[in-house]
Amino acid sequence: MAWRFKASKYKNAAPIVPKAEACVREICVGSYQTYGNNIAASAAFMAFNWEHSGSSVAVLPLDDCGRKSKTMPLLHGHTDTVTDLKFSPFHDGLLATASQDCLVKIWHIPEKGLEQSLSDPEAVFSHKQRRVETVGFHPTADGLMYSTAAGCVALFDIAAQKEIFSNNEHPEVIQSASWREDGTVLATSCKDKCVRIFDPRAAGSPIQMVAESHQSIKDSRVVWLGNQSRILTTGFDAARLRQVIIRDIRNFNTPEKTLELDCSTGILMPLFDPDTNMLFLAGKGDTTINYLEITDKDPYLIEGLRHTGEQTKGACLVPKRALKVMEAEVNRVLQLTSNMVIPIMYQVPRKTYRDFHADLYPETTGYKTELIASEWLNGTNQAVPKMNLDPAKREHGDEPIIIHRGNLSDFVKNLENLKAKGKTQNQNQKPATASMAKRNDNEHFVMLRKCNNGEERNGNGNASDCNEKRLHQAKMQPKEECSLNQSELIRKFEAKYKTDSEKDQQAQQLHHHLDDKDSPTEHSTGSSEEASSSAALDTNSPSGSHSPPKPMPRTSRNNSLPEATTPQSGSGGDSECNTPRPRPRTTAAAAYKPRLGPKPFSSNTGDVSFDKVFAVPVAPGSHENISTVGQDNCGDAPAGGSKPDLIVEIEIQKNEPNVAGNGNGNGVQKSLTTSERRKIFEQNSESSENSTEGEDRTDADLRRFSAVRSSIAERRRVYESRSKSQVDEKAQSPVPLRRESSKVEPLKPSQQLGGNSNVIPASGIENKRISVPEGKLLEEHRGKKSAMEAAFSAASIKRTSTVFGKVSKFRHLKGTPGHKSTHIENLRNLSRQIPGECNGFHANHERVAVPLAGPGGKIAIFELSRPGRLPDGVIPSLVNGSNIMDFQWDPFDAQRLAVACDDGIVKLWRIDEGGLTEPTNEPQGELTAHLDKIYFIRFHPLAADVLLTASYDMTIKIWDLRTMTEKCTLTGHTDQIFDFAWSPCGKLGASVCKDGKIRVYNPRKSETPIREGNGPVGTRGARITWALEGHYIVCTGFDKVSERQISVYNAQKLSAPLNTVRLDVSPSILIPFYDEDSSTLFVTGKGDSTIYCYEITDEESYICPLSHHRCSSLHQGLSFLTKNHCDVASVEFCKAYRLTNTTIEPLSFTVPRIKSELFQDDLFPPTRVTWLATLSAEDWFAGNDKSAPKVSLKPEGMDTLSSIQQVPAPVKKPEHTQFGNKSEYETNKQQEIQKSVSARMEYNTKLEQDDMEGVDENEWQE
Repeated sequence: MAWRFKASKYKNAAPIVPKAEACVREICVGSYQTYGNNIAASAAFMAFNWEHSGSSVAVLPLDDCGRKSKTMPLLHGHTDTVTDLKFSPFHDGLLATASQDCLVKIWHIPEKGLEQSLSDPEAVFSHKQRRVETVGFHPTADGLMYSTAAGCVALFDIAAQKEIFSNNEHPEVIQSASWREDGTVLATSCKDKCVRIFDPRAAGSPIQMVAESHQSIKDSRVVWLGNQSRILTTGFDAARLRQVIIRDIRNFNTPEKTLELDCSTGILMPLFDPDTNMLFLAGKGDTTINYLEITDKDPYLIEGLRHTGEQTKGACLVPKRALKVMEAEVNRVLQLTSNMVIPIMYQVPRKTYRDFHADLYPETTGYKTELIASEWLNGTNQAVPKMNLDPAKREHGDEPIIIHRGNLSDFVKNLENLKAKGKTQNQNQKPATASMAKRNDNEHFVMLRKCNNGEERNGNGNASDCNEKRLHQAKMQPKEECSLNQSELIRKFEAKYKTDSEKDQQAQQLHHHLDDKDSPTEHSTGSSEEASSSAALDTNSPSGSHSPPKPMPRTSRNNSLPEATTPQSGSGGDSECNTPRPRPRTTAAAAYKPRLGPKPFSSNTGDVSFDKVFAVPVAPGSHENISTVGQDNCGDAPAGGSKPDLIVEIEIQKNEPNVAGNGNGNGVQKSLTTSERRKIFEQNSESSENSTEGEDRTDADLRRFSAVRSSIAERRRVYESRSKSQVDEKAQSPVPLRRESSKVEPLKPSQQLGGNSNVIPASGIENKRISVPEGKLLEEHRGKKSAMEAAFSAASIKRTSTVFGKVSKFRHLKGTPGHKSTHIENLRNLSRQIPGECNGFHANHERVAVPLAGPGGKIAIFELSRPGRLPDGVIPSLVNGSNIMDFQWDPFDAQRLAVACDDGIVKLWRIDEGGLTEPTNEPQGELTAHLDKIYFIRFHPLAADVLLTASYDMTIKIWDLRTMTEKCTLTGHTDQIFDFAWSPCGKLGASVCKDGKIRVYNPRKSETPIREGNGPVGTRGARITWALEGHYIVCTGFDKVSERQISVYNAQKLSAPLNTVRLDVSPSILIPFYDEDSSTLFVTGKGDSTIYCYEITDEESYICPLSHHRCSSLHQGLSFLTKNHCDVASVEFCKAYRLTNTTIEPLSFTVPRIKSELFQDDLFPPTRVTWLATLSAEDWFAGNDKSAPKVSLKPEGMDTLSSIQQVPAPVKKPEHTQFGNKSEYETNKQQEIQKSVSARMEYNTKLEQDDMEGVDENEWQE
């Protein structure tokens, strides 16, 4: 047992983390659900996934450091997440990437690194609609690559660019694969909880051994322990504990060692160094990296020093030839975090680092091999020669040994020469001398130079002619002559320059010089560079000629258009030379004519001003203007939801005989004054505002140049037939009350004054309807109202718009925090580790739920009826036993709380009357919803006991909580699901996903989305909600530069947002709450101090800003109550509770009103009952639909504002007889006719005494 106490040389290997300045900083890395390590390294470069989608790859020099720009060159080669990436062990610039888009691509990284973004790979291999999971290179055969997709293992010959082996015998997804160091067999771990030994060259089935492994369906990894007969796997056991197992293939079914670690959820990525037997376990999402040493005897795993630092997103080892051996660096781990790449050096402490410590560095696997893919597949096994890391035995000392072998075409030529050399040696059947062996070992590792003049790439004949002549001369020369002078010189120069690319070029020039001596006639064809390149390639070529493979075609730039040249004669009309050219900024169209200036008097222009309105260069009454307007209206027809521009006249004819004519315009046109133009503009602005669908016929008739022109009498009837304020029945914004214009049709004489009002019969009943004089609106703006005009104004609808835009009734909403006596104070230990999909705080009218930090998944419940300071000590809470993912109160039961945990279980808790008195861990029920984590849960807004859950398995399930059974499953998501929202009717649901898509589902009819569109492009997170009775969808998220934004979509057309409002750059997700009755959207994020308020309308610009509420402190959550708990007597239209770091505060949103003693029925329409269930779960799942009933919020005994406003102020003396009333009626009729006419013509009816103060009307009664 004495060996147990034998100290290992690497026992005290310590992790050394460099300063931040020596790390790669400010990168963008997401959380990827892949089986790869997300980062790879060669002796020259490092490569890792970029951005949150992970479809791009960043490639940097291995020793790079500092801040990186978001515009740095990248590999843009895949349309979906890159699942795995590896560098070739024999070529430091050859990178293989696998992606979820079912493709494997080969990239060549130039010797100087990426100077510009690449989108064209060297080779592409497809797995035929199967997501590729892993990729890698063979450890001994050059140009041999493997990849796995689902249950398929495939081998590819990179030189031939074809698949040479494929097997589909794995029943489930292959999660990991690892070759034995000698390259004979492959170990795989599969989702079916088994590990296999796989031999692609075996006769019959390639699966040689099968054994049960980790008993969890979660991720697993496998790594072969060098050239030993043992493998190591990491995974999870049945209790979800992380596990490490070592197996010997000689007794495969029995584990040699099983080590159980902790219960973290991140898979352990094993990184093994066969030279030192050092094993590094880096868990995804962990902040620690474990170091263990593997032995061949018990205890098999000896723990070393543990590194604790940043959270790990990926990790890999650096090749041994790139280590700093003079600093006793035995290994280097590249740790990928969310924003950094940290090189962690493992150093063995020594007294001095001036000497090379040979005991720490045994000979390691080299970077040269003579074995190619076809030879290995035919059964040849050949180990890779070892190399010594002693700087004294290396040409360039302790500098890293970097191997560059050119792009794929050069790489293929290299392999062909190696293959041809082998055939020549077999034909001669001569034993190779030591010098020739030395030359053969190194010849195909010489860096090949590209043809700078591009003749070979462009298809010129000089290079090919030169090659054919060279091959012919090589065939005619005797074999011995090839190895006389050249072999000695090449052996000397290659021994010195084999790892330096610049000196490789000198060696190639030497080849060219020697070939020139042997064949002087070669100077006649080709350039010197071509000759040197050909000499370096074809020195030992076999007899016969062969042509190098044609380079892959390069596609044109993104977003470029082919420029068609004139076809040559005889080539037909279809032949053309396509040259990439920049795409124009504007779309070219044959009939496109740019607008040279602003359209005059456009009512939907955002920045309308009188200066712009009246600066019209062309007279509107001219024929040019009329024709222009007609062309614009015909050519640019408005869309269904948009309004046409209203082009309004600014000059009228003052000639009376032609007013009632047909508009021939024979009279003299005179310019109007500014006041007259202002009147006309205001009237047309209001008419366009009041119309519900584009342009009303009434307003069109009043236009001077319209097709149907009305007379003065018809105009008078039109203005008098306008009805008083009527609520628009169309599903629009419920905020502004619009007038509905009456139809223009012949009216009876008895109805000339009535739109919706009763007409006075012969008995002389007084008419209660008073029309709004349009000319009065201008005088209201000027602040000159007479007593009579004030009476008319009181009887009419208040204006909700001005000349410059709309004004909402909720424009000046006010947020008021509750009194301190209503606060819950002294909150402690709040959890800040809640996932982004959870709002983190929920309240109902009785109690609130707050997550607490610490293990066990605790949620504290506080009663709102007991405000004040919480006592110190233990807070009563619900102990869930697992981490909390989301929670929500039942909207129809204030005592039931649903909590989703990371073990896939939803726990249903019932809170007794009076609240919690002590911690409890016994829920009322448990629902095993998923086998993986749950993103969020959502109750149905109308049906009782209907719950929706969304999981990491990218499915959404709908459950019946009465029977605890699954009823519906929704599919179609390809990435993380951010949010889901039920429509107000309860029939549909909308989701927003990390793949940038918005999907609309009808769960009871289809499991796939019925509509799909583009959502936020940012991948930090998003939220979604419905608006305007389900006709619109509001989505909050991020753009490409992480700027928060709010977008409004038409629920029927999700292709593009109707409008997007951008706020600021902040990491917190905007959580929305939409109030149906006021059409007000409240948005805020965790850690914000501002609650942003907007009105959602069905008119452009669809998102109208209101008064934002700024809180006195930062908040961690905001939760709104239902409408029946609002104090409508105080004009409170929304009530919420705000969670801060130490308090829970009520927050009231009100609208300032003068007559607050009245019920503001224009602010509080009948509201839907969302606090009571409309139908049962059984009825809903059966397909029955029922609209939620509506109730009025009007308190008992309060008068409504509209009932008071409908009675006009008394404008006449009450002591009039019936005959006097009739005379008064006629007088009012004449006055209103005059006021209607004055709206179009300069006509002043004001008297001087109208501006004087008079006695109150009540004093006349005394």
